Amino acid sequence: MSEIDGIEIYEPPKQSGRGQLVDSVIMLALLMVVLFGVTYFVQASASTSEVKVRPVAQLPITPAEKAQFQTLIDQDVTDLAGVNQQVADNQARPGSEQYPIGVLALIATILVIGVYLTFVYVVSFRQYRDVIRERFGPREGGGAGVSR
Repeated sequence: MSEIDGIEIYEPPKQSGRGQLVDSVIMLALLMVVLFGVTYFVQASASTSEVKVRPVAQLPITPAEKAQFQTLIDQDVTDLAGVNQQVADNQARPGSEQYPIGVLALIATILVIGVYLTFVYVVSFRQYRDVIRERFGPREGGGAGVSR
């Protein structure tokens, strides 16, 4: 803290260049993991079944969907085989075949989210206490109550 005209002005600590570099590298690494993870998931979940290619007019979809798919084909966004594959992949399947959920993946997801939230809580609370201690000094008397 510094004093100007008898008033203490709080100056937060400065982060070193090395600390900023480490933070940047960690953020870039996390970004790459997320991007490659999504790419891997999309590639792994791509359909492997072969579908007979039919004209858009013969597909079992609503007229609005037919018009949208035809527009996408006309604009060269997709092709007829891709549209047929998408329609086949989105057809309803009985029971648990529609949305299969891996129990192991579900448990791993819950654990990762729980660990992350616990980490954020612990680090945030520690940083909060550090800021309070830095701003107001160490606790006097060690009591848990609020002094007025």
